[in-house]
Amino acid sequence: MNVENTSFLEYDKKNIRSFQQMALEFLFNNVNMSKVVFCGGIADYINLREYYDITINDIDLIFENEIDLQPMTSKLATKRYNSKFYKTKSGEALVNIFRVGDKSINIDSFPRDFTNVTHIQSPLLGKMVWHTSFEDSQKNHNNEIHLNTSEAKGTDYQWRRLYKHSRKASLYNNITFLEEKKLIHTIKKNIL
Repeated sequence: MNVENTSFLEYDKKNIRSFQQMALEFLFNNVNMSKVVFCGGIADYINLREYYDITINDIDLIFENEIDLQPMTSKLATKRYNSKFYKTKSGEALVNIFRVGDKSINIDSFPRDFTNVTHIQSPLLGKMVWHTSFEDSQKNHNNEIHLNTSEAKGTDYQWRRLYKHSRKASLYNNITFLEEKKLIHTIKKNIL
């Protein structure tokens, strides 16, 4: 799904919380945005903002070469974790903590091979950024549902993870269904 070639700058300024805007501006100023791809909540926001109000909490990126993150990692606390939820090239994720005063936001970065991801470019806060496509994001959420049930997870079950993927999958699936039935006009578009 391609979003109309319209500037979302005013919509983004109004709908992305100010602290998340600050973290994104930090990224724009410190990372070559042609070397990273937004995934997770940012990609969901971009892919779905035309029809739904999506809240951005943390920032998720995929990258091929860790050296491309160096301008950010040299300025922020960086921790390495085993990636519990997502497959990565090395099995780990980098977490940077962007802080201003007593507020903080995680910038989670996952090493991946870009040949396995369909990514596209869209505007975000007036900048062109790469992000996982509507189709890839939809597929990811739908594929995560059965992996996060209480039966599948057992003692590691987290209802919030299942809810998150189920909710996002339903939003993507609703748009796809309405487009297939030629009823997309029945959903109110966000005013841009």
